[in-house]
Amino acid sequence: MKRLSLALAALLAVGGAQAAPVNLEFSWGNPIVETTTEINQSGQLGLFDSSLGTLTGVSLTVFGSATFAFSGTNRASGTEVADITSSTRLTFNSTIGALTPFLANAINLSFSSGDQTYAVGETKNFGPVGRSDSANDDLFAIRAALTQAGGGEFTLGCRSLSGLNVLGGGGNINTTQQTRAGCGATIVYTYEPNTPPPQVPEPASLALVGLALAGASLATRRRRQA
Repeated sequence: MKRLSLALAALLAVGGAQAAPVNLEFSWGNPIVETTTEINQSGQLGLFDSSLGTLTGVSLTVFGSATFAFSGTNRASGTEVADITSSTRLTFNSTIGALTPFLANAINLSFSSGDQTYAVGETKNFGPVGRSDSANDDLFAIRAALTQAGGGEFTLGCRSLSGLNVLGGGGNINTTQQTRAGCGATIVYTYEPNTPPPQVPEPASLALVGLALAGASLATRRRRQA
């Protein structure tokens, strides 16, 4: 019976273990949908439902991508050297004012041709080439603004500003540009549940209990036979 008691104690220890923190994630723009710039995209992210438990962490990731394609044509009467750079800046905004300081840093994406030599009348094409980046912020300091009984949603959006920059060429390089961009965001809440979910005993624990019960039954039979 001592073995049985030890097995049951082990099983109770497994069942009474505290639940690990839980992650709750909301996303939009994943995968990213790129459209011709300039863009003005937005999506909905979830607020934390305070009835779920105690919030222990909040993390927001914003991300974006752009695809660049452009050309340069030499209109000078002689050979020219130029470096053309196509760029897109993505800025983010939200309906929650407390988020504004955390969204101040833009995502800057670009693609450069590098120094290129253009003969008279020559056109050179570059791309399409894709670029992407992301930024992450810890929002635990403003958790109250992101928490609501029953949950809910808030809006997060992004806008783009795109352009070309030409270095060299003496002002004689004519350019064309086709740029596409898209963005998105993910917010993750980490919390301790109010009521820990029931723990399912591991197979090894169940096997130990089974062996203990079998041993106890065998010992009982031997005593009766004796």
